[in-house]
Amino acid sequence: MENKYKIYIVEDDVDLAKLNARLLSRNGYLVQMAYSLTEARSQLLVDDMDLYILDVNLPDGDGMAFGQEIRAKTEAPMIFLTGNSDTASKVKGFQVGGDYYLTKPYDKEELLAIIQSLLRKAERVQEKNHTVHQLECGALRVNLVESKAYINQQDVSLTPKEFSILRCLMQHKEKELSYEEIYQTVWGVPMCEDSSALRKQMSRLKAKLREDEFDCFSILNTQGRGYILTKY
Repeated sequence: MENKYKIYIVEDDVDLAKLNARLLSRNGYLVQMAYSLTEARSQLLVDDMDLYILDVNLPDGDGMAFGQEIRAKTEAPMIFLTGNSDTASKVKGFQVGGDYYLTKPYDKEELLAIIQSLLRKAERVQEKNHTVHQLECGALRVNLVESKAYINQQDVSLTPKEFSILRCLMQHKEKELSYEEIYQTVWGVPMCEDSSALRKQMSRLKAKLREDEFDCFSILNTQGRGYILTKY
């Protein structure tokens, strides 16, 4: 019997990829595969997957770098597979947004257990988020289920990054958040002292929110330290 979970595998070892695909299919998962980053980028709809299994060493690029791209667009669980067992590689995997780092060779039952655990955790988080599905600040309203923002019932049409930044500020309304805190939450990696990407996204977000036209909310830059969303 099929379950609802869709898993995406990126693995250049064709035999291993097919072995994992058969294993997951037999356990009710819907599986999609790619054997290179080029193939993955050409066919992957990020929002359509529930979990990712990414090989780290791919013939045309770094699986961790690809994982970082995925993490910027979705919070779906992500497992890295690799022959590298050193601590530095594992740390990097977690820093770019991975949820688990599995060293080859591994036991198939261990892989299944990890997948089941990560999917259960993701489902609990999603249920918790849906319990509080709307945040408000004056005329500004954020719908966490739809991932959309509205001002006076009008859709502001934010990009995923812009929405993630606004959601972060709304969830900590009236609290100053440092550049590092916002960047770490939205991008999933350390900021490394360069706040230019965040400031560019924030500029676009503020322009779309047209806060100057409303006297009920504002995003303030706190003397170059960070930002705060406040209600008047």
